[in-house]
Amino acid sequence: MKKVFKMRSLVFAIAVLGMLASCKDYLDAKPDTRLAVITSIKDMQAMLDYYPRMNYNDPSVAAVCADEYFITDDVYQSRKDTEQNLYKWAPSHVFDERSNAWKDVYEIVYFSNVVLNAVEENKDKLNVNELKQISAQAKFHRARQFLNAIDIWTLPYRAATAATDQGIPLRLDANFNTPSVRATLAESFTQVIADLQVAAAGLPSKPLTPMRPAKAAAYGMLSRAYLRMGNYTMAGLYADSCLQIESRLMDFNTLTTSANFPIAQLNSEVVFESRAVPLGPVTNARALVNPAIYAMYENDDLRKAVYFKASGTDYIFKGQYAGSANMFNGIAVDEMLLTRAECFAQNGKLDKALADLNLLLKNRYKTNTFIPYVLTDQQLVLSLIKKERLKELYLRCLRWADIRRWNATGDHLVLKRSIGGSTFELEPNSLRYALAIPEDIIALSGMQQNRR
Repeated sequence: MKKVFKMRSLVFAIAVLGMLASCKDYLDAKPDTRLAVITSIKDMQAMLDYYPRMNYNDPSVAAVCADEYFITDDVYQSRKDTEQNLYKWAPSHVFDERSNAWKDVYEIVYFSNVVLNAVEENKDKLNVNELKQISAQAKFHRARQFLNAIDIWTLPYRAATAATDQGIPLRLDANFNTPSVRATLAESFTQVIADLQVAAAGLPSKPLTPMRPAKAAAYGMLSRAYLRMGNYTMAGLYADSCLQIESRLMDFNTLTTSANFPIAQLNSEVVFESRAVPLGPVTNARALVNPAIYAMYENDDLRKAVYFKASGTDYIFKGQYAGSANMFNGIAVDEMLLTRAECFAQNGKLDKALADLNLLLKNRYKTNTFIPYVLTDQQLVLSLIKKERLKELYLRCLRWADIRRWNATGDHLVLKRSIGGSTFELEPNSLRYALAIPEDIIALSGMQQNRR
């Protein structure tokens, strides 16, 4: 089956550039013809199971742009221009041509669509129930990447303007010749939610492995999508649905804090396994922990030793759920607990919010040292939960989305970088929260670039 997954590198770029109706030179290049003759469930499943592409090739752009870390001036000067620009939130030229996050996102969308096309073409020939599960998996992967694209290339969701704000291209078939246009942000979220709802209905309750999506994973992604939209009722309901299936928490007292990577891959909290490919600034050896964040951890908080180790006078992160230096960005129980807690708090259910938060923290502190929180002020509870999201979900590519949505509702978080004695800032309402689409994509497609 390895041959089925091979495609010329030029054609990979063509597939994910996507908007090629006006570019004859690129249209002349075609994918490996073997991709056009997928006629068995086995072949469809094999394409979706090719984890180096479908699970382990997510963009890490959101992590690069967030405030969890910093790099030294020497490291900054050693990086290429596009990475330097991305690190300081420059208005343009933040991605390389050809090989970039856009390509990675839309490559996965493309292969999801290849499978969905094969399902449609074989619906009268193959087992209906098996095809339903294949289709559900493909739509899960497509929706997950659409949501990644929304986080990177659109402004934060605001209900009042979403119907006119620029969204993303919604590639819904594998035909290279179909021109791409940007949907509105409202339409983009509608598509993500529709795909995930179909996925949730068609996926099994339990996966053979967390590398494959199941119902809990779809519920978790739905919770993420609704959280981005500020719909705390639906985000909380779907987080709860996920937790009704998967709710096991690790007790950090059982971990070896001195280990290089104390948290195992596919541990009991992992609902869906995926990883982002770290760009230069956020690789394990270069990204140094923001000192203000490190100072938030109390001495009895085991995350201080599980997550971090000294690197000179600073600290680096070692608490990835990947069991290695790789960047885990999948769905996990701790995230869902914090999401449900935040949604409870937003809806005034403070006792339930604190019950979720206290349950998590009891498993993160040294035995018999954690004193459960008892609070009655909604804003204090929300502030506490937001702080714990930052501490618990460190470098999982989630902080950027949290900053975007909290700023959209008035938190006024100003991001700052200090480089060579100069300070760069990203204000809450900056247009640069929607990163520049790679310039070669704009040139090829004629799509509208994000406002600067």
